[in-house]
Amino acid sequence: MSACEHGIDAGSWVLGALDEREALAYEEHLRTCADCRAEVARLQMAADALALATEQVAPPPALKNRILGAIEAEQPMRRPEPQKRRWFLRPLPVAGLAAAALAVGIATGVLLSGSGESTRTVDAQVAMRGAQATVSITGDHAKLEVSGMRNPPPGHVYQVWLRRGNGAPQPTDALFTVNVRGHGHVEVPGSIKGIDTIMVTSEPQGGSVVPSGAPVITAAV
Repeated sequence: MSACEHGIDAGSWVLGALDEREALAYEEHLRTCADCRAEVARLQMAADALALATEQVAPPPALKNRILGAIEAEQPMRRPEPQKRRWFLRPLPVAGLAAAALAVGIATGVLLSGSGESTRTVDAQVAMRGAQATVSITGDHAKLEVSGMRNPPPGHVYQVWLRRGNGAPQPTDALFTVNVRGHGHVEVPGSIKGIDTIMVTSEPQGGSVVPSGAPVITAAV
């Protein structure tokens, strides 16, 4: 254990459990304290060995009906688009393993996917210090990956929203949380053809049909 009196905070630092003010103060402390840096390195090895998966939260059946109801209410103000709502009926993808190998600071680029389609990676804007998010787009499908994120308050989850132009954000049934290392990922439901912005907000468990607050993640796609 670190001989420094601040060594007690090393575990919380590794698990991302410090609040923003405490995290900034401890980060500054690490620059000058070799004991605490060694303790963080020791605990980091143990944390990296944990087989912790991210959790994509299964949306309640009522959420789909609420989403469809919200869309129906807007129909008189919009031109009919019979095929546009199909993606809401897609089931939530099965959660995969944690994105433990998510690259920090990955630049926007073009990669070759196994299917032969090019994959475009977009860096998102994240309103959380130290957190990063990228959107990988292959064809008309997208996947969001985050690192360094804190989970929303108890009883809340992250929810994905889609926006066309300057229109109102449209809800999806893609709900997710992050693991104790701050890593998480979620498939964006359906096609993103015609979508200009992918957003994420913190919402009550079960999701919402109207955003409860400002987005914590915004990606122009």
